[in-house]
Amino acid sequence: MKKVLITLTLLLGIAVFSSQASATSYTIDDNAVENLFASATHTSFSMISSALDFEAVPTSAVASAVSEKDPLIAVLLDFFLGGLGIHRFYLGTKVMTGIGYILTFGGFFGLMPLIDLIVLAVNWNDISAYVDNPKFFMW
Repeated sequence: MKKVLITLTLLLGIAVFSSQASATSYTIDDNAVENLFASATHTSFSMISSALDFEAVPTSAVASAVSEKDPLIAVLLDFFLGGLGIHRFYLGTKVMTGIGYILTFGGFFGLMPLIDLIVLAVNWNDISAYVDNPKFFMW
């Protein structure tokens, strides 16, 4: 209800302000604009552009964030707490997947954690495909 009231208030405000404004009442003083740009400092813009420069982030930093997940920890969590889906939480899965593991008594009565254990053990060298995997079936 609050969202509806806020939306209606915003729409009413936009309608009132747009009806009062006319394009003919606005003028642009080119000299004032040029003086404004001339007096602006360049450092503030460069700081913003450098902060927003996504190409400056090395790809190795992104790759290391994904490879931070240790397969040994994932396998141990799966072995001991697989029925609760704790290994999936460690790998970065959504909360609903863990709830699905719990509600199905360990992922279809313990079958899912067993398959996850095998998949993690087989792909020991590169588990990046399973990190932040949103699917219920990890493989």
